[in-house]
Amino acid sequence: MSTSALADRFETADGSRPDARALDDATARRFPLVAFTVLAGGDAFEGGAAPKDGVERARAWVKERVTIERHRAPKELATRVLERMARQLAGNPTLAARLASAPPLTVDLVPEGGSFVALGFPAAVLEHAAGLFWGDKRWPAARIALRREHVDTTPMLVEHELAHAVFALAFTAKEQEAAYGHLRPVFGGRAAMDEAFAIYSERELCGSWDALEHHAPGVYGFTRRQWSEDHVFTRFVRKLWFPHKPLAGPRPASEGHRRWNKFSGGR
Repeated sequence: MSTSALADRFETADGSRPDARALDDATARRFPLVAFTVLAGGDAFEGGAAPKDGVERARAWVKERVTIERHRAPKELATRVLERMARQLAGNPTLAARLASAPPLTVDLVPEGGSFVALGFPAAVLEHAAGLFWGDKRWPAARIALRREHVDTTPMLVEHELAHAVFALAFTAKEQEAAYGHLRPVFGGRAAMDEAFAIYSERELCGSWDALEHHAPGVYGFTRRQWSEDHVFTRFVRKLWFPHKPLAGPRPASEGHRRWNKFSGGR
């Protein structure tokens, strides 16, 4: 599939992308993400239990750094969105710690038929999108827009857009480039690579896709059809959201035993 074919249904008419402020290197050193060792070709160890305080720390970030603009949407809908955001970060408290040092986030629940552009998003944004993330270094906060009628009916919408925010705000520029370097040979342009990261994240956070989602146009269907448990990028994304989970990929027990003996000095 060509890069131009992958571009179908991006959120902007001209291919423009958010210009959010990436995380600074000093904060990244304070809160390292072991997932990046996967892309660097280093060892990726399994282990640990799920964080006991993951939900609390994620909810604390949501409470302190996320503002939701309901635009007359029901309070219950706003509550569900914020809870889904907290649940998404609960598996890796380091992400919440990094986001606490990033710009805050505003979430707009866009009324049915409402305009993204009228709410201050760039003119190039396509109004038919179900949701989008945008950031601009000149803005006091990064922003997510979710069309109200799609929040509960479009699977994985909240998780997809927050994944974009994490990539843009919680990674350093070098970390972003590490991910792009892995994706570029297949996906080409930045917009397609951004979507690939969010789609791989959907799979880890929400489970498998239905047949209709597999046949979505452009990069969305292509990435879902190509996804594999054996991909290095699957291993990276799983380790990012859930460091305590077993690594993705094949697990031949006999070969693993021999490799471990060799690693530990055994025969």
